[in-house]
Amino acid sequence: MGILNFLAFAIIASRLGGDALNGKSVDGRYFLSNHGKTIEVSEAVFNYSRIHASSIMITHPLAILCGFILSATDREQRKRQ
Repeated sequence: MGILNFLAFAIIASRLGGDALNGKSVDGRYFLSNHGKTIEVSEAVFNYSRIHASSIMITHPLAILCGFILSATDREQRKRQ
């Protein structure tokens, strides 16, 4: 799930021209940013991007943790055989 969320985020951020975590909100105007390039978007798109980018901060570490747990479990099972 974490990998799919990351891939979805990367594809959507690429299509939008950036993400809200790197962007900013100034005087009721909303900007996504990617490598120093900014693009103005609606408040709804900005909020979506902010929420999706924030979700990566949760799902990505969880996916890594699950990978470590599965790897450790697999090693234990191989030792028992």
